[in-house]
Amino acid sequence: MLRFIFGASGAGKSVSLYREVIERAEREPERNFFILVPDQFTMQTQMDVVREHPRHGIMNIDVLSFGRLSHRILAECGGEKMPVLDDTGKSLLLRHAADKHAEELPYIGRNMHKAGYIDEVKSTISEFMQYNLSPTDLDLLIKAGEKRSTLQAKLRDLRLLYAAFLEEIKNRFRTPEETLGLVASLVPGSALLEDSVIAFDGFTGFTPVQYRLLGALMATCSEVICTVTIPAEEDLYSFREGVPEQDLFYLSKKTIFQLEKTEWLAQREVDFAHTPDLDRFLEAQRQLRKRRGIDRLLFGNPVVRLSNNPPLAFLEAGLFRYPFKSFSQEASTLHLSVSLTREEEISRVFRTIRTLIREDETLYYRDFAIVCGTQEDYEDAVTKCASLFHVPCYIDKTRKMKMNPYVEFLTAMLRVIVTDFAPDAVFHFLKSGILQEGEEDIFLLENYVRARRVRGREAYRQSFVRAFPTPGGKKREESDQLALLQRLNALREKWMEMLSPLLAVTEKGKVVTAGELTEAVREVTTRCLAKEKLDAEASRLEEANDSERAAEFRQIYEKTEALLTQIQELLCHEKMDVREYAQILDAGFSQMEVGTIPRKVDRVLVGDIERTRLREVKYLFFTGVDDASIPGRVSGGGILSETDRNFLLERENRIELAPTPREQMYIQRLYLYLNLTKPSRGLYLSLSAVGSDGKSLRPAYLISVMQEMFPSLILEKTEGVGKLSDIQTREDALHRMAPLMRSYADGLMQEEEQADFLALYGMLQDSGQIRAEVEAAFKRYEHHPLAGALAEAIYTTHLENSVSRLERFAECHFAHFAKYALSLQEREEDEFDAADLGNVFHGILEDFANRLEQEGLSWKTFSKEEGERLLHLAFEEYTQTYGESILYGSARRQGKLTRIERIMQRTVEQLQYQLKKGDFMPEGVEVDFRQAGDLPEIHIDLSKEAEEKEEKTKQEEEEKGGEVTEEAAEEEQSAIPVQGEIVLHGRIDRVDLAHQADKVYVKIIDFKSGKKDFDIAALYYGLQLQLVVYMEVAKAMQQEQHPDKEVIPAALLYYHVSDPLIKDGAGKSKEEILSKIRSELRTTGLVNESDQVIALLDEELSGAGSRSDVIPVKRTKNGTWDSTSSVVTQEEYDRLASYVKKQIRKAGRQILNGDIAVNPYQRGDRNACTYCPFRSLCGFDPSIPGYHMHQLEKWTKEEVMHKI
Repeated sequence: MLRFIFGASGAGKSVSLYREVIERAEREPERNFFILVPDQFTMQTQMDVVREHPRHGIMNIDVLSFGRLSHRILAECGGEKMPVLDDTGKSLLLRHAADKHAEELPYIGRNMHKAGYIDEVKSTISEFMQYNLSPTDLDLLIKAGEKRSTLQAKLRDLRLLYAAFLEEIKNRFRTPEETLGLVASLVPGSALLEDSVIAFDGFTGFTPVQYRLLGALMATCSEVICTVTIPAEEDLYSFREGVPEQDLFYLSKKTIFQLEKTEWLAQREVDFAHTPDLDRFLEAQRQLRKRRGIDRLLFGNPVVRLSNNPPLAFLEAGLFRYPFKSFSQEASTLHLSVSLTREEEISRVFRTIRTLIREDETLYYRDFAIVCGTQEDYEDAVTKCASLFHVPCYIDKTRKMKMNPYVEFLTAMLRVIVTDFAPDAVFHFLKSGILQEGEEDIFLLENYVRARRVRGREAYRQSFVRAFPTPGGKKREESDQLALLQRLNALREKWMEMLSPLLAVTEKGKVVTAGELTEAVREVTTRCLAKEKLDAEASRLEEANDSERAAEFRQIYEKTEALLTQIQELLCHEKMDVREYAQILDAGFSQMEVGTIPRKVDRVLVGDIERTRLREVKYLFFTGVDDASIPGRVSGGGILSETDRNFLLERENRIELAPTPREQMYIQRLYLYLNLTKPSRGLYLSLSAVGSDGKSLRPAYLISVMQEMFPSLILEKTEGVGKLSDIQTREDALHRMAPLMRSYADGLMQEEEQADFLALYGMLQDSGQIRAEVEAAFKRYEHHPLAGALAEAIYTTHLENSVSRLERFAECHFAHFAKYALSLQEREEDEFDAADLGNVFHGILEDFANRLEQEGLSWKTFSKEEGERLLHLAFEEYTQTYGESILYGSARRQGKLTRIERIMQRTVEQLQYQLKKGDFMPEGVEVDFRQAGDLPEIHIDLSKEAEEKEEKTKQEEEEKGGEVTEEAAEEEQSAIPVQGEIVLHGRIDRVDLAHQADKVYVKIIDFKSGKKDFDIAALYYGLQLQLVVYMEVAKAMQQEQHPDKEVIPAALLYYHVSDPLIKDGAGKSKEEILSKIRSELRTTGLVNESDQVIALLDEELSGAGSRSDVIPVKRTKNGTWDSTSSVVTQEEYDRLASYVKKQIRKAGRQILNGDIAVNPYQRGDRNACTYCPFRSLCGFDPSIPGYHMHQLEKWTKEEVMHKI
């Protein structure tokens, strides 16, 4: 017979049940008594019953879960001898079914590759089985959803997978859902259950399959007792008449009705003819229970647990009940607080726990519990603070194993095969930690593989023979190269041999089964001694008192072996490729988790709102009471959305599935009620103002509910550091010293706090951590140049520099030191990047110019056809040999070739056009500075004598009225004279000359693969010296060749190598489009403003308002130069050239003086750190005193000329 124990939370339902069972078990030793509780409750319930029993033993009382009861009945009655398929097995079969029927799954199939999606499918199929839905039932639903195409598509796919899944397990396996059904059929024949008493405690509801088992138990057992959390004053049997979802006890009332209905169905099966209809049966049974007094109604306001705590008793009686009532007294046992961060929030919790235990010696840690709004958000903070405050904690959770290194190792191993040894997969595998190879060897191998583009299985089977890449282009000794290659080949051979079982079964074209792949994977794990390494790591973690991680490493190997065994049992002879096998294995890994049990009895339990089952505690701390967690995060319903589920419920033949998200939100209020009424002495609710993502959080609606019920409650704000008197442990003190130290160092600490702080510091100053924090708090960056001898050893007094190196020094002295002195560089990749593109452009243009000369053609005279022919020849030859044919390394790269050739054709055409417009002719391409000999423009003296000569010149300028700026004075002061010279290196892309009588005009062009404008302010700051240096070298070379002529700088230009697209070209003629293209390809730079020079550069530029399409000049209507024109006089250019030489000398002296200051520039929104590869090395932090960026102004040409 069914009977109930009704009562509010804390009314004593469990205690009443256990006492009754114990008393009857004592009186009726021949009868079996069973108490069924949720899985995570069994151990605690056993302890409670044993503790309550007068003889502290339970001979004829069993405390079980549904799973353990099923096991007992199957062991007694037998049944079909089939293995039970767990969640992992379900995922494997569904993953395989999805792959097999991929073409027939238009909705689900496209999502199966997404992380976690197979788990959603598995959950939905399991839900169908729990709620007794068959594929045939789904056919009816598909038909009913004709007007809902998306729902219909989902149901069709689910029906196909469901049927395929059932076919796979038919006569082979049994699911847990089917197990309960089987157990239900065996219950009538169980001698163990016959005439027994079975009680259910701690459940808020049951699934249809569980109700089926309950019906069988009601027909077999003498009594079925159920505790239901609902105040006895409520209308207990009102569900059939209609109860609104928002009713706090909706779920309880629904459970009462479903249990009574289950009893009616069980009675009908036994005696259909004499069983009345449902309504009459319910009324008769209720009257019968009432007459016999066998239902127990536990009245009480306050309830037993809270009889001595009026505020909590008021909370239990009024929470989520309307209309609200207010508690007129002081709510001293309730507390609300908000902290800035989650760590501060949890720190406050542990401080409070320690304070309460210190003040009351009768308290133990087990008298406290912490419930988190969202447990995963608080795990790290709880773990950290538990260690700081020496509070033993048990976090009630299961740990997913998918991120375990062993799982990563197996996943990466298969990915190596799937991707045919792609570098990312190879080094994911090698760095997983299971192989335990030396880090340096792995990094060396990675550098080699990426730089030499080692790809594919065959490449790894062969010995590495190509030279190892070296930093900075420096050469290694042949013996060093050989030793490195031997070292890399030894590592390659070792892990290739380890992988050989897997390589053997996955040879190209070979048909392989899941069983063969599984055996190969097992052989690899045996060869690499995986189990021994995992056990060793587990022992290490145990020694470090990390029991959770240790348990994970102890179990991971066995769980993985069980997964591989399942694959063999389920899919052994199924043919599949490695990709499909890897996906199936990944589906299995996603289900693997490790459960932990408390290692100590006296510990604080940490859990969440729904999963954790709390017994009575004295103090409860409810953390994370924010609007992101309360109401709890509910899913959108999985594959079937809330809208889909509502549609199925609203049909004439309603289909009931798991609760909808809306229902879940109302159900969560019941869980809140159950948790908030657990403590007998005190309840603490708290939240943090900022989440882990840095976004602000607001108090949950529960806070306002509490404040409405208890007007005296104030949401207390806690300070970040807190009072020094709050410090609980030495670790807590050490943890808090950093912000305290910073507060003291910055002078922000109140005078009354300083004495306590200094006393605390005196006690902790022997700690290495404190010494480090003192150093950090008072840290200040100070530049210490390299010692003279060290700088000379690194650079020598003969400093060989490119112009780009000097520009790098101007950007940041430390970045220059890291790149050129330490020879640090980013990992060399066998990729075709922007630098490669620039090299190809330069190389093709040089080759083209040489071919013109060989065929006796000039830049101005070759025809279009000749240009295209010679350009194609230059292009073919250069690209096929560049970088060991890097451009032909992949189909994607070869696709760039057409684009590059098109750009070069446009470039040759445009360069010819620009030359034809003037009198200049190319004199040389890729002109190397070394061709110039020992020119003073290249060999720059850094000695004291050179400095004195400069000083004398400066004094003469001052006497003439010149001005020495503050910046210039500072720069000169910083350039300490040294003995030595700087030798410049470089190649001028092209030098053009124009000859007139006793004058030689020089034009230089620097080709750029990206757009670049001349910036005279950047020149002033040393960031753009290239064009002026190149012009000075070109001038000096021409002066040597023409000593009797005046050499005049005509133009210093950048040319952007590209083939621009014209956006508004529609409807325009070819000539108009070509004109726009030529304007787009106009050079930038600096031009001599002399009319004679301009005419030599562009003879068509004449008259007011005209603009050149070859050089950056434009005339106004008055005939003067427009403000956008980049022109200088001869005198201005000479001053710029002199200034650049002074900047080079200054930089050279600073380099040889060991200047490695961390001083990146900042100019507007650009700075030297943005793309700097050494950012993590220099330690630049603007919040640390002494670090700052040197700010550069955006000077105009006139301002720059004035300053120099």
